[in-house]
Amino acid sequence: MTSPNDVAMGDGSPVDIHEPFTIEENISQLNAIDKSAVQLMSHAATALNSLTTPSSTSSPAEQGGSEINAHAAKEAFTQSTDAFLTALHDIDVRMKRQIMALEEASIVDLNSASRGDPNASAKASLRPNGLGAIGNLDVGWLNSRSTKVERDMEAELWDKARKLIESLAKDK
Repeated sequence: MTSPNDVAMGDGSPVDIHEPFTIEENISQLNAIDKSAVQLMSHAATALNSLTTPSSTSSPAEQGGSEINAHAAKEAFTQSTDAFLTALHDIDVRMKRQIMALEEASIVDLNSASRGDPNASAKASLRPNGLGAIGNLDVGWLNSRSTKVERDMEAELWDKARKLIESLAKDK
Protein backbone atom coordinates (compact mmCIF):
# COMPACT_ATOMS: atom_id res chain seq x y z
CA MET A 1 0.00 0.00 0.00
CA THR A 2 1.45 3.32 -0.99
CA SER A 3 0.75 6.57 0.72
CA PRO A 4 1.00 10.14 -0.51
CA ASN A 5 3.93 10.70 1.86
CA ASP A 6 6.09 7.86 0.46
CA VAL A 7 9.50 8.92 -0.73
CA ALA A 8 10.20 7.92 -4.32
CA MET A 9 13.42 5.93 -4.57
CA GLY A 10 15.65 5.52 -7.58
CA ASP A 11 15.68 7.22 -10.98
CA GLY A 12 12.43 5.78 -12.30
CA SER A 13 14.00 2.75 -13.98
CA PRO A 14 12.48 -0.65 -13.19
CA VAL A 15 14.15 -2.12 -10.12
CA ASP A 16 13.97 -5.55 -8.56
CA ILE A 17 11.49 -5.25 -5.68
CA HIS A 18 13.70 -7.49 -3.54
CA GLU A 19 16.76 -5.25 -3.87
CA PRO A 20 17.57 -3.72 -0.47
CA PHE A 21 17.52 0.04 -0.06
CA THR A 22 20.81 1.88 -0.05
CA ILE A 23 22.02 3.76 3.02
CA GLU A 24 21.04 7.05 1.40
CA GLU A 25 17.52 5.78 0.69
CA ASN A 26 17.13 4.55 4.27
CA ILE A 27 18.27 7.91 5.64
CA SER A 28 15.86 9.68 3.29
CA GLN A 29 13.04 7.46 4.52
CA LEU A 30 13.97 8.14 8.16
CA ASN A 31 13.92 11.86 7.39
CA ALA A 32 10.43 11.47 5.90
CA ILE A 33 9.34 9.62 9.06
CA ASP A 34 10.69 12.50 11.14
CA LYS A 35 8.72 15.03 9.09
CA SER A 36 5.60 12.89 9.44
CA ALA A 37 6.05 12.84 13.21
CA VAL A 38 6.04 16.63 13.20
CA GLN A 39 2.83 16.58 11.14
CA LEU A 40 1.40 14.08 13.61
CA MET A 41 1.95 16.51 16.48
CA SER A 42 0.44 19.33 14.42
CA HIS A 43 -2.71 17.28 13.75
CA ALA A 44 -2.97 16.41 17.44
CA ALA A 45 -2.64 20.07 18.43
CA THR A 46 -5.31 21.09 15.92
CA ALA A 47 -7.67 18.40 17.20
CA LEU A 48 -7.14 19.45 20.81
CA ASN A 49 -7.56 23.15 19.98
CA SER A 50 -10.89 22.41 18.30
CA LEU A 51 -12.12 20.87 21.57
CA THR A 52 -11.29 23.89 23.72
CA THR A 53 -14.17 26.08 24.77
CA PRO A 54 -14.06 29.82 24.21
CA SER A 55 -13.41 31.95 27.26
CA SER A 56 -16.41 33.09 29.31
CA THR A 57 -15.48 36.75 28.75
CA SER A 58 -16.91 36.72 25.22
CA SER A 59 -19.76 39.09 24.44
CA PRO A 60 -23.38 37.90 24.09
CA ALA A 61 -23.31 38.66 20.36
CA GLU A 62 -20.40 36.22 19.93
CA GLN A 63 -22.24 33.57 21.98
CA GLY A 64 -25.19 33.69 19.54
CA GLY A 65 -23.05 32.04 16.89
CA SER A 66 -21.89 29.29 19.22
CA GLU A 67 -23.93 26.65 17.41
CA ILE A 68 -22.18 27.47 14.15
CA ASN A 69 -18.85 27.42 15.98
CA ALA A 70 -19.72 24.05 17.54
CA HIS A 71 -20.40 22.58 14.12
CA ALA A 72 -17.17 24.06 12.74
CA ALA A 73 -15.24 22.78 15.77
CA LYS A 74 -16.69 19.29 15.32
CA GLU A 75 -15.75 19.33 11.63
CA ALA A 76 -12.21 20.55 12.44
CA PHE A 77 -11.86 17.84 15.09
CA THR A 78 -13.03 15.14 12.69
CA GLN A 79 -10.65 16.28 9.95
CA SER A 80 -7.75 16.58 12.37
CA THR A 81 -8.29 13.14 13.89
CA ASP A 82 -8.60 11.58 10.43
CA ALA A 83 -5.35 13.25 9.37
CA PHE A 84 -3.74 12.18 12.68
CA LEU A 85 -4.71 8.53 12.19
CA THR A 86 -3.56 8.57 8.56
CA ALA A 87 -0.20 10.06 9.55
CA LEU A 88 0.13 7.55 12.40
CA HIS A 89 -0.53 4.67 9.99
CA ASP A 90 2.04 6.03 7.54
CA ILE A 91 4.65 6.28 10.30
CA ASP A 92 3.85 2.76 11.48
CA VAL A 93 4.27 1.30 7.98
CA ARG A 94 7.53 3.15 7.34
CA MET A 95 8.98 2.18 10.74
CA LYS A 96 8.18 -1.48 10.02
CA ARG A 97 10.02 -1.11 6.71
CA GLN A 98 13.05 0.29 8.53
CA ILE A 99 12.97 -2.54 11.08
CA MET A 100 12.87 -5.08 8.25
CA ALA A 101 15.83 -3.30 6.63
CA LEU A 102 17.75 -3.61 9.90
CA GLU A 103 16.92 -7.32 10.01
CA GLU A 104 18.02 -7.77 6.39
CA ALA A 105 21.32 -6.06 7.17
CA SER A 106 21.76 -8.41 10.17
CA ILE A 107 21.97 -5.47 12.54
CA VAL A 108 19.15 -6.82 14.70
CA ASP A 109 17.72 -10.32 14.88
CA LEU A 110 14.04 -10.27 15.73
CA ASN A 111 13.22 -13.81 14.76
CA SER A 112 9.62 -14.99 14.93
CA ALA A 113 10.23 -17.08 18.07
CA SER A 114 11.11 -14.03 20.15
CA ARG A 115 8.18 -12.03 18.74
CA GLY A 116 5.51 -14.68 19.03
CA ASP A 117 6.02 -16.12 22.49
CA PRO A 118 8.40 -14.47 24.96
CA ASN A 119 8.50 -17.69 27.04
CA ALA A 120 9.56 -19.85 24.09
CA SER A 121 13.03 -21.30 24.29
CA ALA A 122 15.38 -19.45 21.98
CA LYS A 123 18.19 -21.08 20.07
CA ALA A 124 21.63 -20.29 21.42
CA SER A 125 23.15 -17.56 19.31
CA LEU A 126 25.80 -14.91 19.80
CA ARG A 127 23.90 -12.47 17.58
CA PRO A 128 22.11 -9.64 19.41
CA ASN A 129 18.34 -9.97 19.24
CA GLY A 130 17.61 -6.24 19.47
CA LEU A 131 16.21 -6.58 22.98
CA GLY A 132 19.49 -6.47 24.91
CA ALA A 133 20.10 -10.21 24.95
CA ILE A 134 22.91 -12.10 23.29
CA GLY A 135 22.18 -15.79 23.18
CA ASN A 136 20.78 -16.75 26.56
CA LEU A 137 22.71 -13.98 28.31
CA ASP A 138 20.96 -10.71 29.11
CA VAL A 139 23.63 -8.04 28.79
CA GLY A 140 21.70 -5.55 30.92
CA TRP A 141 21.37 -8.08 33.73
CA LEU A 142 25.08 -8.88 33.56
CA ASN A 143 26.06 -5.21 33.56
CA SER A 144 23.83 -4.47 36.55
CA ARG A 145 25.61 -7.19 38.53
CA SER A 146 29.08 -5.73 37.99
CA THR A 147 30.69 -3.82 40.86
CA LYS A 148 33.69 -2.55 38.89
CA VAL A 149 32.37 1.01 38.62
CA GLU A 150 31.51 1.07 42.30
CA ARG A 151 34.95 -0.23 43.28
CA ASP A 152 36.72 2.29 41.01
CA MET A 153 34.66 5.15 42.43
CA GLU A 154 35.39 4.05 45.99
CA ALA A 155 39.12 3.91 45.20
CA GLU A 156 38.97 7.45 43.79
CA LEU A 157 37.19 8.71 46.90
CA TRP A 158 39.75 7.08 49.21
CA ASP A 159 42.53 8.63 47.16
CA LYS A 160 40.96 12.10 47.42
CA ALA A 161 40.44 11.65 51.17
CA ARG A 162 44.09 10.60 51.64
CA LYS A 163 45.31 13.65 49.67
CA LEU A 164 43.03 15.96 51.69
CA ILE A 165 44.32 14.58 55.00
CA GLU A 166 47.92 14.84 53.81
CA SER A 167 47.41 18.45 52.74
CA LEU A 168 45.80 19.29 56.12
CA ALA A 169 48.69 17.59 57.96
CA LYS A 170 51.27 19.62 55.97
CA ASP A 171 49.44 22.88 56.74
CA LYS A 172 49.64 22.23 60.50
